Amino acid sequence: MTQFCDDRDLLCLEPSLFERLGRPGQHLAGGSDGQLSLTSFGSESCDFQAAQLQPGMVLCITGVSPALCLDIVTVDSAHELTVSLLRGDPAGAPLPPPAPPNPDNLAFHVVSFAAQIQAVSHSLSERLRHAAEVAGVTAADFADSTQLRLAVAHGVLGTVFVARAEDASPADAHWAKAQHYRDEYRRLAPQLRLAVDADGDGQAEQTRTLGHINLRRV
Repeated sequence: MTQFCDDRDLLCLEPSLFERLGRPGQHLAGGSDGQLSLTSFGSESCDFQAAQLQPGMVLCITGVSPALCLDIVTVDSAHELTVSLLRGDPAGAPLPPPAPPNPDNLAFHVVSFAAQIQAVSHSLSERLRHAAEVAGVTAADFADSTQLRLAVAHGVLGTVFVARAEDASPADAHWAKAQHYRDEYRRLAPQLRLAVDADGDGQAEQTRTLGHINLRRV
């Protein structure tokens, strides 16, 4: 299923999001024998390939203070990852994190919000598809863009913080974050644009936004 953003996009907005284990994130991997050397992270006890880790997921090293959350750039083998500090350009060269005082026997885990990303991506994809039909555009897929990734990331964080605040008091900060991200998603989604090339010359003559489409529940 299409994913319009990655875990790393959530990390950009919420730096401490991945430090916590438990719902609604999925705990994919972890251990206490991590070894960090520049942009290389290894663990003999954890099989990263069997855990189905993917680039764009987030490795959280809790064996240092404060915890260190890193973008997984590549899964190089069953027991080795290439990791990086967050980069402005995800395609850029990996950036080595600060070396911990003791780079061996580090506690770590990988938590992913892939299920929430897929749910929000699917919902938005259906809205885009409907908008394309109304605009006379035939589209099976939608191109990646910064605006699309940002909108989905806000929608995902809204659902994540609602889940985290479910049993909390109305004054809990998670409710405030949930409301903020849900409001931002509602603001950003209608601004997404579909380009319409009416005469097939490769130039967009029209653009349509979700804000111009009347949606109805079926």
